[in-house]
Amino acid sequence: MKELIFSFFLLLLFGTSLKAQNHFGGVHLNGGIATGALQNEVEGLFVPSVSIQGLFRLSSTPIYLGGELGYSRYGSALTRSNSIINGTEQRFRIRRNNNAAYLTGLIRIMPETSFGVLPFVEAQLGGIHTFTRSRVRENRLSEPLSSGTEVYDWALLYQLGGGVMIPLNESRETFLELRVSYINSGEMDILTKQDASYNDQGQVRLNPRRTPFELIQPSVAVKFNF
Repeated sequence: MKELIFSFFLLLLFGTSLKAQNHFGGVHLNGGIATGALQNEVEGLFVPSVSIQGLFRLSSTPIYLGGELGYSRYGSALTRSNSIINGTEQRFRIRRNNNAAYLTGLIRIMPETSFGVLPFVEAQLGGIHTFTRSRVRENRLSEPLSSGTEVYDWALLYQLGGGVMIPLNESRETFLELRVSYINSGEMDILTKQDASYNDQGQVRLNPRRTPFELIQPSVAVKFNF
């Protein structure tokens, strides 16, 4: 099922480019603010992310198809412990990073206007993968003594949003895009930086939370018209 979903969106993204007359591509900087079920579970969680997006216009219509690929690190915690290896008093650094990656297909309605600014609304559908990785080092610069993925999950994700694209030059080749989106996913097991602890023997205790990713996400991007 997962493979069929992602194959569909890859075909949507790349297959429609042959019929497109306008191409837009760019990089987004996003800031996700927890709301709804996620806010109730993890109050005050902030989810920054960076993403790349491609858009392809269908003939002379105001309809654009495309896709977005993004990555987020929504929490990082550093622990120092001398209980990692029995029989030694050396303190080790344990760095634990909470990550998320997502891939979506999208449809955007963005009509031309007489005053240059391009308003739009869009909808996205795809998948999100959350994963927590840890690394044990002797110090900041040393090679990891051990590393691995501790908690991971995936879920379907949808996104609804709108905004404007503002031309930055007369040739209308470069645009500043401002967007606000509502994001929601299925429930997943995730860790936050408060959800890992160690006992006196150095054994880690992980307490994953089961919650959807529900966010209000302002975004700023630079887009190029190809």
